[in-house]
Amino acid sequence: MQNFSYHAPATLGEACALMAEAPDRSRFLAGGSDLHLALEHHAGPVDTVIDLKRIAGLEGIEETPGGGWRIGALTRMAALERHQGLRAALPALCAAAAVVGGPPIRNRATLGGNLCNASPAADTATPLLAFGAQVEVSGGGVPGSNASRTLALEALWAGPRSTTLRPEEVLTAVVIPPPPTGGGANESTANESTAHGNAFARLTRSAMDIALVNAAASLTLDGSGRLASLTVALGAVGATVLSVPGTDALLGRPVDEALLEDIGKMAETAAQPITDVRASAEYRREMAGVMAMRAVGWAAAPAKGDTP
Repeated sequence: MQNFSYHAPATLGEACALMAEAPDRSRFLAGGSDLHLALEHHAGPVDTVIDLKRIAGLEGIEETPGGGWRIGALTRMAALERHQGLRAALPALCAAAAVVGGPPIRNRATLGGNLCNASPAADTATPLLAFGAQVEVSGGGVPGSNASRTLALEALWAGPRSTTLRPEEVLTAVVIPPPPTGGGANESTANESTAHGNAFARLTRSAMDIALVNAAASLTLDGSGRLASLTVALGAVGATVLSVPGTDALLGRPVDEALLEDIGKMAETAAQPITDVRASAEYRREMAGVMAMRAVGWAAAPAKGDTP
């Protein structure tokens, strides 16, 4: 492993200032599961490691008015997996957190680290994209940087292992909006009771391997059981986690076999996979359709009062 100097600043400003001194040779430390591998395999020169864990306010799960959530970037996967409020409202996120490595990894790995690692197969990224999440970013008041800004989650990623963050910026929190109320194609039933559901599906070679394909769906059913909103996201089938376009055209329809088949075709069209040692592009594309169908079917089941 490389030799490096270690710093544990107490404030975000101190952390960002340290990074600004030598951004090309410094790394932030959140959970450290990915950073440890990078250091062990000498993935680029690293002279300085800046530990963020002693900075107050970067960890925690909080429900916001209207049914949204704010999750600190240093919140560990194990905390997401076990949080009862999240398990009731956002089971897709809890299910994704529960498959990030084994228990030792989940007790170290953080949500912010998983997102900033920018892997196209990042499990928590897929449901968060389906939820329409945003991220809060701070430059810690370092001269020349923004004090803070908010951006859509999809705008965080520039490509595989690459983000749009400035070197001295830190992702501080993830903000998940309240579920949609319906409307759109179902204006006539917008005032009727609605039900929400979300789910996560994953295909991999073994439980501890990264995903070959993953998918997440978030939907709302109107009072007659027809789609009032639907978003579907796919992982490991593109340069970044991606959304399936065109789902608004399905609003107003019941979640039946015909709709699921259409979802599968749309997901296959949206997928942009590559062939690697884990799977061929053709297999990934076909499985993107299967995983999308499963995610939508599982998300609709509790919204309809069924068991997924």
